[in-house]
Amino acid sequence: MKPFYSFLFASIIIMTDGCYVDSPKEKAYQSLHQVVSLYESGVDTIDAEMLAPALSYFPSSNDVEAKGRLWFQWGLITYHQGEFDKAIVSFERALQQTRISGNRHLEGLVCRAMADTYNRTFNIREDTLYLKKAWLAFSAPADSLYRAETALRLVAAYMNAREWDKAGELLDAVLPVCTRNRILLGPGMSVNASYLLNAPTSDPALSVRCFEIAANEGFPIGDDKLCDWGYALYLSGEIEKADRIWDSLAKVYPDGFMQLQNRQYNRYSLEGETEKALTLLEISAFRQDSILRIQTSEAVSRAQRDYQEAVVEGERLMAAHERDRRMMIWIIAVLMIALFFVIGLAIWLEQRERLNTVRLALEESRRITKRLTEAERRHLNKIDSLKRNARNRESTLEDIRSDYLNMLRDGYRRLGQLFEDKQFAETQNQTESVLYRRVCETLKDIDGDTKGYCRLQKYIEDHLGRPISSLREDLPNLSEKDVRLFCYLVIGYDAPLIAALMGVAKDSTIHSWKNRLKLKIRRLPVPKANRYLDLIS
Repeated sequence: MKPFYSFLFASIIIMTDGCYVDSPKEKAYQSLHQVVSLYESGVDTIDAEMLAPALSYFPSSNDVEAKGRLWFQWGLITYHQGEFDKAIVSFERALQQTRISGNRHLEGLVCRAMADTYNRTFNIREDTLYLKKAWLAFSAPADSLYRAETALRLVAAYMNAREWDKAGELLDAVLPVCTRNRILLGPGMSVNASYLLNAPTSDPALSVRCFEIAANEGFPIGDDKLCDWGYALYLSGEIEKADRIWDSLAKVYPDGFMQLQNRQYNRYSLEGETEKALTLLEISAFRQDSILRIQTSEAVSRAQRDYQEAVVEGERLMAAHERDRRMMIWIIAVLMIALFFVIGLAIWLEQRERLNTVRLALEESRRITKRLTEAERRHLNKIDSLKRNARNRESTLEDIRSDYLNMLRDGYRRLGQLFEDKQFAETQNQTESVLYRRVCETLKDIDGDTKGYCRLQKYIEDHLGRPISSLREDLPNLSEKDVRLFCYLVIGYDAPLIAALMGVAKDSTIHSWKNRLKLKIRRLPVPKANRYLDLIS
C-alpha cells in the first residue's frame, strides 16, 4: 500500500503547485521537488519512476546542489528497496557533489544514510566511519539536534565494536543535550540503558531505570532493546518481568530471534543449564556464519561495483575529450621540449661560468684559510708557552712564600711559648731573673705594645705581598681590632696567645672574632677572598 500512498501524495503536490511543466529542465526540478517533499514529510517508500525526469537531466547539468540532492534521494529509494550496493553508489555520488557545493547539512544526511546502509550489511567499520563523518558535518548551531541524534547512533556503533571508552566518553557529552530536548530524551535513555547493561562496568538496575524513562517518554522500544531490557530485569532480580518480555517476543518470532536467543544463552550460562546454552550457542554460530558470508559478499560486490563505476566514468570522459586531449598533448609537448631545451642551454652556460668563478674563489679561500690556520696555530703555541712559564713562575713564588711563611709561623709559635713563660715568671715573682730578662728582650717584637705591633705589620707587608694594605682597600669599614687579629692569625698565633695579647679573658671570644672576620672576607670576590683565607687558615 505504501507505493500507492506515495503516488497519491505526489499527485496532490503536482495539483497544488498549479503549474504545467514542458521542458526537461522544468520536469527535472519538479520531480526532484516532489520527491524531496515526500521524504521530508516522512514517506519512506517512494516510487522510483517519480525521480526519472531528474535522473535523465541533472547528471549532465552544472547544478551541483541539485545533483547532490538527486543522488541522495535516489540512494534512499534504492536503500528502501533493499538494493544496498546501488544505494552506496548513489550516496557516494551525492557525497562528492555536497563537498563541492559546501552543503554541510546535506553532507551529514548523506553520511548518515551511508552508515545505515553499511549497518544493514553488518559492516561495522564503515558504519562507524560514516557516522563520525556525519557527526562532524552537523557542526552548525542549527544542526545541534541532528548532531546529538547522530552522536547517539555513533555511541551504538562504538558499543557494537566493543570500544567502550569511546562510547562512554561520547555518551557523557551528548546526554546533557538529550535531557534539555524532550524529543531526544527517549532515544538518549534507550542508548544509555544499553551502555549501562553491556559496558564492563555494568549497572543493570540503572539500565532498567533508563529503559523505563525511555518508555514513559513514548519512545518506541525496538525488539533488540526489549531483549536488553529483559536481560537487565533478569540481572536485577526481576525474573518474572524479564520472562514476560521474552515470552512476548518469542510469540512474535516463532522461528527464533537472534538477540533474544543471545540473551537467553547468557541466562542459561549464568544458571548452569549447559545443554540449553549449547543449543543456543550452535544457533548463534550458524547465524554468525551467515552474517560473515553477507559481509564477505558485500565487500566483494562493493569492490566490483566501485571498479565498474570507475571504468564506465573513465571511458565516458575519454570518449568525450580524446581528440582534443591528444592534440593538446602534442602541442604542449613540442612547446615544452623547445622551451626546456632553450632554458637548459641557458642554464648550462650560466652554470658553467658560475662554477668556474666559484672554483677559483674556493681555491683562493683555501689558500687564505691555510695561511690563517698556520698563523693561528703559531700564536696558540706561543700563548700556551707563555701560560706555562707564568704558571711555573707563580708556582715557584707560591712555594717560596709558603716555605717562608711556615718558617715564620714556627718561629713565632716558639716565641709565643716564651711569652707564656714570661707571664708565668711574673706570677712567681721572678721578674729579676736572667731568664725573665732574656724572654723580655726576645718578645719585644711580638709583644702587644704599639711599637712591636707596628714592626709586626711592617714585616708582614714586606714579606707577604702587602696583604694588610690590600685588605684595608678591599674592606674599608674593617676595624683596627680586625686588622690586628688578621696579623696575629697570619703569623700563626693560637687563640690563648691572641687573647693574652689583645687583653681578652676568654679564648672563645677570639674564635668568634675570627669567624666574623672570615665571614667579611668571604663576601669579597672569590680570588681575593681565597688569598686572605689562605694566609689565616
